Amino acid sequence: TEGKFWYGPSKTALIHSIASTPVGGSNAAEISELVTGTKYFIQFRPTEPTTILGTRSGIYYGVPL
Repeated sequence: TEGKFWYGPSKTALIHSIASTPVGGSNAAEISELVTGTKYFIQFRPTEPTTILGTRSGIYYGVPL
């Protein structure tokens, strides 16, 4: 599945995006501009195939170490 990861400082401010890479049935991306110790929220939104456009994953969070 092609798509993008959207991320930001809160669930309602997912203001940055990065293209994902399909890897063995999952998707991955390296987000190098995150600040250590800052909480980020992230969500996956597919762009392909067209049958699942408009769907979204849950919103998850993490803090880079």
